[in-house]
Amino acid sequence: MPSARVQGGGGDGGGGSGRFKRALLRNLILGLRKGGVASREMGFHERKGAIKRTADAALAAARGAAPCWSRSLAAELAQAPQQHRSPSSPSSRKMICKKIVRRSLIRRRRRPIRPANNTTAATTKAYGGGGGGVARAMVRKRASVLKEIVPGGKALDMCALLGETLDYAVSLKAQVDVMQLLVRTLQEQKLKNSSGN
Repeated sequence: MPSARVQGGGGDGGGGSGRFKRALLRNLILGLRKGGVASREMGFHERKGAIKRTADAALAAARGAAPCWSRSLAAELAQAPQQHRSPSSPSSRKMICKKIVRRSLIRRRRRPIRPANNTTAATTKAYGGGGGGVARAMVRKRASVLKEIVPGGKALDMCALLGETLDYAVSLKAQVDVMQLLVRTLQEQKLKNSSGN
């Protein structure tokens, strides 16, 4: 595989630093090789799951044990690797797809249709009162969503949750950059090989 230069800002510990991106790229490539993602015997969903697990493991390993989300993500991957695998039979995949479609249709039916001219009154009534209550309720709702998104976020208070969310978002951005770099490098290599033959 050709060596790819990872561009990134300076610094010694942030999620966007060049050192972090190099460690992430190294861990990602090693994990993809070890996981046998290029195997032709692997189905699409299995390959997708394997790439996601490998990318998550590479991200957690590159970031180290300092942030809570990194420890939580590593523990989750180590604890239940079988849980994330998709079912192997096509019929079970079809059943899962049907469940997802059914669930989304049910959610659509449950949503109340608000009149266009009375949306603020409906929102105020739904959140129980004046402007301060609405804001607090919205903050609580968004914090609960963040707790679900950030690994290990359920055990954090609001301040720690915001710090972990920021660190996780920066690290995910670096992960996206590294994966895009990897795809570009592989595409360039493929073009060179096809034009050279």
